[in-house]
Amino acid sequence: MGSVMACWRCVVNGKIVAEKAAAAAQRARVGIRTVEEALTTAEMSTPNLQYYAFLTDTTSGKFASLSLAARLPSEFPGSGLFGDNVMRRVTFDVENVDGVNNLVMNQSPLLEALNDENTPYPITLARDVSIFMLEFWSEQDGDWAVSWEATNQLPRLIRVTLGVGHPANNADIPYDVIVRTVAIPAAAHQ
Repeated sequence: MGSVMACWRCVVNGKIVAEKAAAAAQRARVGIRTVEEALTTAEMSTPNLQYYAFLTDTTSGKFASLSLAARLPSEFPGSGLFGDNVMRRVTFDVENVDGVNNLVMNQSPLLEALNDENTPYPITLARDVSIFMLEFWSEQDGDWAVSWEATNQLPRLIRVTLGVGHPANNADIPYDVIVRTVAIPAAAHQ
């Protein structure tokens, strides 16, 4: 009877680990797809740079952050809250909530001032994030660069890496890592 219970415990523990890994993989796919869609709908208007600036931070912490102006489709997560306002500022950050790093997307209307009634709308895209990294194609160097200083222009190519989930004994090794190279449409580079 003891060996049957031990075998049963192994089966149950294996099932729990497999479910966690599958959930982490699904969250990573949803998170990376949302970042890709925001990047492919990014827009730039040089005369209105205070609204359209392309802002990244890839060097000040363990995780990257990204903020951009985009013309988002009606299917984009959270679009129903903004009505016909398709131009929004979208920000992606990794935030620590109760000891767990989550990839959070905030969006707000592009041209409206933020106040108590008009605060950014956050959506948690992925939980238990261990990697969120951005790299930018440098045409001058012919290689990937880890920072983008030109806030008045969009990069042609961005490589996004998202890793989620981790084994209990090592929080820095993700269960699932997705890497996507995103090409910004030429029409966005105005």
